[in-house]
Amino acid sequence: MKVAVIGGGIQGTCVAMELATRGTEVDLIEANASVMDAASRHNEGKIHLGFVYANDPTFRTAELMFWGATEFAPLMRRWLGSAFDDLPVSTPFNYAVHRETLLGPDRLEGAYRRITHLIHARSQRGSYFGVDDPGTVTRLRESEHSYGPSITEVFATREVAVSPGPLADLITKTVIDSDGINVMTDTIVTAADAGRRLLETKTAEGEEQRLGPYDHIVNCAWAGRPAIDASAGLPIEGPWTFRMKYYLSATAPPDGPLVPSTTVVLGAFGDIVDYGNTEFYLSWYPSGRRGWSTDLAPPSWPTSPSPTEADEIARQTMMNLEEVYPGVARLATMKGDGPVVRGGVIFSLGNTDVDDPDSGFHRRSDVGVASWGSYHSVDTGKYTTAPIFAVAAADRVLGGQ
Repeated sequence: MKVAVIGGGIQGTCVAMELATRGTEVDLIEANASVMDAASRHNEGKIHLGFVYANDPTFRTAELMFWGATEFAPLMRRWLGSAFDDLPVSTPFNYAVHRETLLGPDRLEGAYRRITHLIHARSQRGSYFGVDDPGTVTRLRESEHSYGPSITEVFATREVAVSPGPLADLITKTVIDSDGINVMTDTIVTAADAGRRLLETKTAEGEEQRLGPYDHIVNCAWAGRPAIDASAGLPIEGPWTFRMKYYLSATAPPDGPLVPSTTVVLGAFGDIVDYGNTEFYLSWYPSGRRGWSTDLAPPSWPTSPSPTEADEIARQTMMNLEEVYPGVARLATMKGDGPVVRGGVIFSLGNTDVDDPDSGFHRRSDVGVASWGSYHSVDTGKYTTAPIFAVAAADRVLGGQ
């Protein structure tokens, strides 16, 4: 059996690794010059337990995130081996409640209590990065934290993030070294024929070619997935939005400021991530969100903004984060010429922004694998859920062989 997997981000590589582990031959097709070099590298790497989705009253998103979170490390170890355990993992996240939050502290605490109950009922000891009780949430007293004037309450969790750059490097090496995976980079899929299981592609040099037929096609493209599905004549669920989000990568010396990993809730705010190896991820959504599209495919937003735009993103991000946690701005001066500004595309169902309490962005449960015969399309939803959807996609492929 031979399977085409479109997209070399975290979803496509996980599908390819799972299929190869089960003895299936895979063509992994990536538009960029390397796999794992777009949004899957340029994000905070948080392995969500569900707390950031407190505004989903059904709690279906939290349940899905927790399922993905507890399977993330075990599945990665299956594909990547013990080297996965050497990757940097962040300090546990605090959830800092902003004075302009969509949900007040008491309502958030009630939602966190419900999510904690779900986690306690279903967690297996140590499956979430060795944490025995990942559902623990503690509301901190004012004397127990050093947050700034924009923060009204703080909840300490055991949620963590993996450093996405080192994980991307390890996945890249694994898929390239795999005997069962043929990695085809600089190859853009322009159309798919779901019935005949063929792909139309174009190389970086402009050469057009037809690939296939394959036994199955799995569309794991991130920014390009809806357009490829549409070319195959398949129904597309909408509305959806592509967003371009930029963040700062900063390095602090060992004696640099102690800044806790933090997610500011609930609304259009930001994150601080300390990966425990002097590397920090810093974001402020209103400053970093520089692209918005509801088209079938987004514009070609650059991973690195212009120097002028990067300086403005960095300035605004640090100014707002300094109100969240005084002293964090020192990180912007710790790395030579300052922090590096990078970005990645976000795809999500919904067409109003995260500051709208009714936005679809607050719900990520209607995602996963959709199949039409031998053609499968995977909406990853979040980084957290890529491994479990990879297994689901492989089950569809091998169950329908």
